[in-house]
Amino acid sequence: MMQLELQSRWLDEQKQFFIYSDDAHPSNWRDLVFCWHEETFYGTFAPIETIGTHIGVLLSPWEALTFFAYPSTNGLIEIIWDEQSKQFQAWAKQIITHIEQKQFMPDFEAWKKGQFGWKGTEEDHPFVAMWRSEAINNWIQSDIELKETWEQIVKTYPLLTSDAAPWVDEHDWLTEIGWDQNRPPFVVAIRLREPNEDDGPWPLDTVFIDTKTDKITVYDGTMPRAWQAYASHVERAQQRWQTIVPWLSKNGELRNELNEEEAWRFLVEATIELAEAGVRVIVPSWWEVVKQTKLRVKARVKSSSTSIFGLNALLDFDWRIATNDVELTEQQFAELVAQKRRLVRIRDQWVQLDPALIQRVQTLMKQAKKEGLSIRDVLAQTLANQQIKQEDDEDPIDIELNRSFTSLIQKLKHIDHIPTVPVPKTFHGTLRPYQQRGVDWLVFLRQFGFGGCLADDMGLGKTIQMLAYFAYVKENEKRHAPALLICPTSVIGNWQKECKQFVPSLNVYVHHGSNREHGDAFAEKVKSYDLVITSYSLAHLDFDDLAVIDWDVICLDEAQNIKNAQTKQARAIRKLKGRHKIALTGTPIENRLNELWSIFHFLNPGYLGSQTEFQRRFATPIEKNGDQQATEKLQNLIRPFLLRRTKTDERIALDLPDKLEQKEYCPLTVEQASLYEQIVQQSLEKLEQVDGFARRGIILQMLNNLKQLCDHPALYLKEEHPKQVVERSHKLEKLLELVEQIRENGESCLIFTQYIQMGEMIQQVLSTHLKQTVVFLNGSTPKQTRDKMIEQFQNGQFHIFILSLKAGGTGLNLTAANHVIHFDRWWNPAVENQATDRAYRIGQTKFVHVHKFITTGTVEEKIDEMIEMKQALNEQLIQSDTWITELSNEQLRELFTLS
Repeated sequence: MMQLELQSRWLDEQKQFFIYSDDAHPSNWRDLVFCWHEETFYGTFAPIETIGTHIGVLLSPWEALTFFAYPSTNGLIEIIWDEQSKQFQAWAKQIITHIEQKQFMPDFEAWKKGQFGWKGTEEDHPFVAMWRSEAINNWIQSDIELKETWEQIVKTYPLLTSDAAPWVDEHDWLTEIGWDQNRPPFVVAIRLREPNEDDGPWPLDTVFIDTKTDKITVYDGTMPRAWQAYASHVERAQQRWQTIVPWLSKNGELRNELNEEEAWRFLVEATIELAEAGVRVIVPSWWEVVKQTKLRVKARVKSSSTSIFGLNALLDFDWRIATNDVELTEQQFAELVAQKRRLVRIRDQWVQLDPALIQRVQTLMKQAKKEGLSIRDVLAQTLANQQIKQEDDEDPIDIELNRSFTSLIQKLKHIDHIPTVPVPKTFHGTLRPYQQRGVDWLVFLRQFGFGGCLADDMGLGKTIQMLAYFAYVKENEKRHAPALLICPTSVIGNWQKECKQFVPSLNVYVHHGSNREHGDAFAEKVKSYDLVITSYSLAHLDFDDLAVIDWDVICLDEAQNIKNAQTKQARAIRKLKGRHKIALTGTPIENRLNELWSIFHFLNPGYLGSQTEFQRRFATPIEKNGDQQATEKLQNLIRPFLLRRTKTDERIALDLPDKLEQKEYCPLTVEQASLYEQIVQQSLEKLEQVDGFARRGIILQMLNNLKQLCDHPALYLKEEHPKQVVERSHKLEKLLELVEQIRENGESCLIFTQYIQMGEMIQQVLSTHLKQTVVFLNGSTPKQTRDKMIEQFQNGQFHIFILSLKAGGTGLNLTAANHVIHFDRWWNPAVENQATDRAYRIGQTKFVHVHKFITTGTVEEKIDEMIEMKQALNEQLIQSDTWITELSNEQLRELFTLS
């Protein structure tokens, strides 16, 4: 049998008992000592802690009470208690006896000090009194049924937890909290009744509420004979009411009627003060509804408000004041305010006119009339189901739409309601039905001056829809200025070719290269063109030239280039003047919601509020908390101005070939595994010593190092002339096998990698082993060479095309390939899918096979699993690349450790 000396002591600051032994660690004796102790689930819930130089077990007051009162006996252990523990055992048995015999009651003195406790019915040792009170409170909170019962008691008797008041003595308190068993068979309550006449006095009664039947009896100075023994309760109650609300007293007596001003004050202020003191208050049944109903400012759009243009256009309104189903004209409201009415019955409905509310409403109307309400305000209410607020005012404005504005809203919400526009013969192409709807939508937004984001999936023909729009505008409207198209440098040549093919009548000027025009020469030159094409970098560098022109249209291709709102490039583009603004992007959100705000701030400035307001209202609740209501509200706001169609949308009938995505799993070599564990171990040790930005930097560096190592050890080790290249990476071996099969079948492939050195290594390996031309396109490839590479690949002059993800992930049409290989995985599936869409897009006639290489047991495999779960969130609205850096050290260890 194990013999164990145990000691115990009370920790006053923690309000817990500490049990410990200097002979053995608690893990060796806890289960034996607590084997019969149900309150700690037989020791499972008794935490092991270090206090000073001792290691022991912590118990709450209630757990310690039951433990010491009913000590466990166990044939496997003999416990030798110290003297303090023996004293605790004696006191615990005494306290348990008090509880079983109900020799305790609420402690009035503790309540007066702002606490709630329990005391014995007889004098106790101070520690016993404290322990009993703490234990009972602890017991109530730890037992589910007791806790629910206690919460109901507190709700019934609010004086239990309210602040102490000077008018309450122990007798009143015990009576009001329901403890005194000699309570009268009734409750004394105060009641306010509505007047018999609209402007008459309001009766104030003292009434009895029978505790058995809830029957109400008015006290007129006499009491039923059976209740006369409790007459003192009535007098005490009335005195207490006058103490709580002094103005209810007149000449030392409780008043029996109030005027309208006083009745309003009683309802608004006194009811709260009395109720908090535990007094039963009865008021007219309608008051709860009236109290919750605020004055509302209603603005009805006038029928004349039809000649509108743009989100900043101001509307004219008829104004009304509404509350509790009663609507007042401005004049009627002003008359009641002048009369200083507080409680008014209008058409059998009671209305309260709170002076503070009246002032806010008057200020709100004055400000709204002075500054006007814009279409943006109206759309915010109608689309997102939120009322308009002026600045930081808490009182909103309700907007009522006229017929023409209602029709506009319906068309914005439902694209099928938008009329179809005829595409002119100058457009040399055939639009698919969904593309025609896209052109209709762009033209519709143009008519009202609203900017729009065409966010179709890559490959669905955003370019062709934009060109049809340009053709329509040129054919049907008198041109006052050219359109401006800003795009990545890599796709300027694409736009030139597409313009020439589909709208040859469109006069296009490319503002690019060292010989481009500046100043007056530029302004004069563009007058004769329909469309000016330039790059994002020049939008900033040549801002002074571009800003001189009031462009008819400003279109951003690959608009995610302005996702970072604070860059010089994004700020410069937002300052350009244009009648109609359009954004083209397959990924309006790549990482964070603020990217969406940046695009929308270009399209419709101010529509989503300031960046700070957007972060508070939408980005933080959605990205951090997954707030579904905020998500739906944002979706409703952006949907009219963001047209998104995907390849999987059955309604658009794409007739695209099938696409198969397959994951190719490859193990690490021994060399890779050894280096992998070394990187993880060293990085995790560093993480334990830092936080903040330094921590994020270490995590991102570790992730990058591991991804490089998973590709090839020579990439991580930065070897300039690696030897035995293929043998050192099973992933490279797998790639070589796969490409050999692809070429044996006479097919072509795209190979994407994030690392230039890896691309060069793959190029050397494949060209050497396959004896075929292998081309590598990366960020340093000149535009002319890039265009030639693309043309040769599309013409079948070579069949293996390696691309760096950043250089080749967007804007390219490479439908000659029917295999897409992702040699290394990207953090963001949206970027990876964009790269896949170089081949899987309109014009593709073959089955597309996507191969995603993953090294087993590594961070690549674990991130892939997380991405699969994370993708569902992206489908809703957002995508974030910061999730890895937000993981705890333990979660990071699990993520990065080689399995």
